Amino acid sequence: MRRVRWRAALVAAAMLAVGCSSKQALTLKADEVYFAEGKKALEKKRYLEAVEKFQQLVAGYPGSTMVADAQHLLAEAYFRNSDYVSAVFEYQRLVDSYPASEWVDEAQFQIAESYYRQRRRPELDQKETNDALVHFRLFIDDNPGSPLVDQARQRIEDCRSLLAHKLFLSGRLYQRQGHVDAAATLYQKLLQDFPDTHWYWEAVAALGEVAAEKKDLLQARARWEEVLRESRDEKLKLRVQERLAQLGSGE
Repeated sequence: MRRVRWRAALVAAAMLAVGCSSKQALTLKADEVYFAEGKKALEKKRYLEAVEKFQQLVAGYPGSTMVADAQHLLAEAYFRNSDYVSAVFEYQRLVDSYPASEWVDEAQFQIAESYYRQRRRPELDQKETNDALVHFRLFIDDNPGSPLVDQARQRIEDCRSLLAHKLFLSGRLYQRQGHVDAAATLYQKLLQDFPDTHWYWEAVAALGEVAAEKKDLLQARARWEEVLRESRDEKLKLRVQERLAQLGSGE
């Protein structure tokens, strides 16, 4: 009988220990601990681990006071890991789901920045560049007093220059293929849409070349002289001077 009681006591003690252990495990996985573990992983550049921790907090504790901060850091973990597609999704989720969060303005900027960092070479499709341009403008409209506005404006200039470059290359391709009228149309569109970019004067010079190919020497000279008067691009001006010299010599 004593042995039976002794064994029963051991079983009860074991069950109590298991119960305490389970309660301790539940306590260790509270929202604060997920947040701390995620933040530590992020600081250590263990981005996938950080994503996992913040996802567990956001999904498992929707009523937590830390959930908006966790959503922000979840997006940051994707961004720092160069997974910009996922970053856009998570930043947008922060903006949509937690509009009162202190991180909304930064998230708006980071959405634009995520698109910006996906931009491609000028000869390729420029969807991401256009998306970045749209979102940087939205950011400035919504947050005119933000310290990030100046950086957003610089990004807009970069995007516009890339789009102008794309348009110029398309015109150049048509020109090389002998489709000078189509080329001229694209160069004219560049002048209309991107007058504030470096590529404006490249397009003016190219229109001079198109005019020369069509034997309109007066128009060619007028375009090139405009470049010499107005452009600050010394290399371009040297090229134009050579073309004018060739024009004068009848070559």
